[in-house]
Amino acid sequence: MAQLRASATLRELSELMTRAMAERSHQVLIKDEGLSEVVSLVFERIRAPEDELPGAVELGRLAAVARNREAVIFDRADDVFSVEPPSIDGLIDGDAKAYAAHLVTHVGASWVAPYAYRESLAIESADGARSTLLSACLEREQSVADWVVALREQVASLGSFPTPDARLRRWRRVLDVMGTIMEHWRGDVGANIGGELADLLSEVLGKSLEVVDDDVLFDVLDQMLRMLARLIEIRFSMALYASTYAVLERGKRHVGAGVWGQFLNRSRQMSRIRVALLESALVLSRQNRTDREIIGALLACYSSRPQVAAAIKRHFVDARDLDPDVRAWWSSAGEATESRREVEHRVGNNEDAQIGALLIEVESNQEAMEKIGRAVVQFLEISEPVLASTTRAAVSGYQNIAQIARRLARMRKLTRTDLKGERLEYNPLEHEMLGGHKSGVRRVRVVRDGIKKEFSGKVKTLVKPWVEADE
Repeated sequence: MAQLRASATLRELSELMTRAMAERSHQVLIKDEGLSEVVSLVFERIRAPEDELPGAVELGRLAAVARNREAVIFDRADDVFSVEPPSIDGLIDGDAKAYAAHLVTHVGASWVAPYAYRESLAIESADGARSTLLSACLEREQSVADWVVALREQVASLGSFPTPDARLRRWRRVLDVMGTIMEHWRGDVGANIGGELADLLSEVLGKSLEVVDDDVLFDVLDQMLRMLARLIEIRFSMALYASTYAVLERGKRHVGAGVWGQFLNRSRQMSRIRVALLESALVLSRQNRTDREIIGALLACYSSRPQVAAAIKRHFVDARDLDPDVRAWWSSAGEATESRREVEHRVGNNEDAQIGALLIEVESNQEAMEKIGRAVVQFLEISEPVLASTTRAAVSGYQNIAQIARRLARMRKLTRTDLKGERLEYNPLEHEMLGGHKSGVRRVRVVRDGIKKEFSGKVKTLVKPWVEADE
């Protein structure tokens, strides 16, 4: 310890600590209150801004050997830097970069977040430091989507590279680290993550891919699919929406159909995406739904439509509960001919359904009848008194019928669904499509309410709402 106290500069102190670590005597120096004293010695030798980053390296190294006493160091992290430091990539080796990155991530200054994103891109080969920075960035963000957006906003700081291949090699390292971090993430995914990943891929691939190594290009694409597959594992409900797979179409468009076909044959991650899409198709088919956009995503995963159709047939082989028409549509990869039959919109044949249908008609005509009683009758009393009397009796008769219909509905515990005008996801089990069922429709608008009834605490739809395609 006396030698450490006698050191004149930060470099001398660092050399003494390096020697102590090599001789395995450093634990004696930092035992008990020794750690606090060594930390203070480091701070005393940070005399100028150019000493701050080397000082952060030394403090980060102490934290790495402090054996669960890192708080002694990190509690003073905010005192290390007076200004934003220069690039971590200028440090001597990967270990120094990792130590500095570890310390920087515990600083609470406003410059830390953008600095960490920029440095994670700027670091050439020290993936340990890159991982530390990107992990800390993700912990600070609300979700993975926010993380991806924040990283993409710093792409301009990446600077120029001698060749597109060199740029893509850097991105391969960045995406590999991101994928590894994602494997351990348990937090929120965020909104529109599929679109955010696709936008990031566009930034990564840039505009010129003619002179890049195919192995590097395919690794980059695979790392994007690795992250996508992990996000689906975290929140499988995302797999049911075609927008989640935007990175597939974006990648195919950037590299071209020919190169994409080669990638399909060599990808290590595509099988995970195919399984997610096929399982999504099965879930949707069990809900009597079809989705052309999901078929479009599947087409990007295979070389041809017949391959997609064959894969779906294999995946559906044990699903014996599917509607035959829906199965046929999916098994043809969306090419099955849709039924052109006209559908008569009939209410149910039981009493409650009939009462419910009557209630719908009464409610839908109420506004018109009120206008007749309020305006038309008064006009007829002037010009056609006899007809006015008949019209008034008709309005009164309607009101009596309406009261009886509402009373019957209350007695039978029937209520309207109150969905008219709403835009919903189409489900043939719950909705009646005007003109008959239409395959491939995902979103619909309710044009007439339905009727529901409560049975022993459970609610059942007796009359389906009428819907039309909202596309």
